Amino acid sequence: MAEHQFQPLEHIGLCFSGGGYRATFFALGVVSYLDHLVYKDQSLLKSVKAISTVSGGTLLGVGFAKAMQKDDYDFKTFFRSFYNTFTPKNDKLLETAIAKLEDDAVWKANPHKKRSLINAFALTYAEMPVFSGNFEHFNKDSIKGLEQVCFNATDFSFGLTYRFQNQGFFGNSPLYKDNRKEVDALRNKVQLGDVIASSSCFPLGFEPLVFPDDYFKDQNSQEYKNLKGLECYINGVGIMDGGIADNQGIGSMMKINDRMKGKLDLIMVNDVGSYKMEPWQQDTSEIGKTSTVQKAVNKVLQYFTIKPMYWITLVVGLIIVIANSYFECEGKAWTALYIVGSIITGIGLIMTVLGLLAATIKGFALSKLRHLFKKNVPEPLLDDILTFQKLDIALVQRMLTERATSAIKMINDVFLKQMRRLNYDLFYSKSSLNHKRLTTTVYELNGQQTPYTKGKYNEAIKPKPSKSLKSVGLTASETPTTLWWDNTDVEKNRMDTLIACGQFATCYKLMDYILSLKAEESSGITDFTALDKLYEALEKDWKAFNKNPLWLTEQLK
Repeated sequence: MAEHQFQPLEHIGLCFSGGGYRATFFALGVVSYLDHLVYKDQSLLKSVKAISTVSGGTLLGVGFAKAMQKDDYDFKTFFRSFYNTFTPKNDKLLETAIAKLEDDAVWKANPHKKRSLINAFALTYAEMPVFSGNFEHFNKDSIKGLEQVCFNATDFSFGLTYRFQNQGFFGNSPLYKDNRKEVDALRNKVQLGDVIASSSCFPLGFEPLVFPDDYFKDQNSQEYKNLKGLECYINGVGIMDGGIADNQGIGSMMKINDRMKGKLDLIMVNDVGSYKMEPWQQDTSEIGKTSTVQKAVNKVLQYFTIKPMYWITLVVGLIIVIANSYFECEGKAWTALYIVGSIITGIGLIMTVLGLLAATIKGFALSKLRHLFKKNVPEPLLDDILTFQKLDIALVQRMLTERATSAIKMINDVFLKQMRRLNYDLFYSKSSLNHKRLTTTVYELNGQQTPYTKGKYNEAIKPKPSKSLKSVGLTASETPTTLWWDNTDVEKNRMDTLIACGQFATCYKLMDYILSLKAEESSGITDFTALDKLYEALEKDWKAFNKNPLWLTEQLK
């Protein structure tokens, strides 16, 4: 097949990064601005042929792709529907998910799902009109508007990107290649709510979903039994957040472009991943002489036994009762002694029984701990770990704290940022994508110095970002990566600022892109008539954004 002839903006692929609602509504801003733009007598959004999304970006990606399949699809109608679903006043996602987690009836009605927070979110998504339905919506032979969709997760069997997509591997090569028939029999029955949950269940916040166990309610069907009987699926496959392997969805989009024989004329990566990383801080508290671990543990364990005081109390109570009974025979008994003796006897009996029970539980627990210890600690390390018993407890506390905080920092920051760098290096090093890529970030126009922008703007784009535009950009870029709105988000109107930021950042980057095409002869473009006309529209909008960054968002609402 002949190589595809580069036609600027004719066939666009959109990548939407992860990042909670920050990603969701920045992405909504991007697609809403593309819909607003007219290029060659039609909305530029109609040039979008493929999407690759992750986590928070998947919320927008699934909702948008599903809306496009309707016979009466209208973008502005979709925008209002999606917007109204998630306004702080109407957004009940977290509240509903927690209520489902606590409701026994929900899990009786969905016995196929493990009772977990992420499955509660999956069931909540599935009930929302903007996300209801299954993957059949994106059947490759009948999909409308788009050609290829890919919603990214990560598998915990091979550590690879797990792709919910309508073409190519459904999952990844090791899980699909030799099981194509069995997977394809069920791929279109996967609920969109489960797809979103899979893509957005970030580490530490959620537990993995299990494929296919958590995904199919009818587990008596022959198709399910055929898939579940395969060796790589028999114990289930753990599925978590797509951001673990690729938080920008870049790798998947490059594979989509390969399947499309290089048909994409522009890949737009829309990224809300923060360049910032709060430095890890060591624990500087002083270590004093308090108590060793061994002494502290022994002090606690000594309460889980039968102490002499317990049975002495019991014996004293019995003696009082028995003695008073003897005196009764002599006609000298006191009723008060019966009461006191009975109380003391009761206390002694309860303490002795509880001590016996505690000692039994302690023995069982210690036995289990010893077994786990021997099973999981390599023999060469055994002596080293046992020496911890002699260390001061404050020192051990600091050691554990620093291990925990550094591990969290590694997972949430170092690892994700390193993966981000590697994926961007891959993206920008591929020569076949020259003139066919741009990256739009949430922090690009917030006026702050960053390792990437250095506070510099394209001098050819006039005017320079205004104070109000940079302020909106800063408010948007500082939005936490959560799946709910807190009071601060509401006070700062972050939902609208994120949408506006996606709009004016896209406007700016498209202007920058067109200028770069005109400056580089290697682009091979000889007729800039259509691009010049588009640039005029972009320039007009850019001036409007600098006066009122929220103007388009206010129109669409």
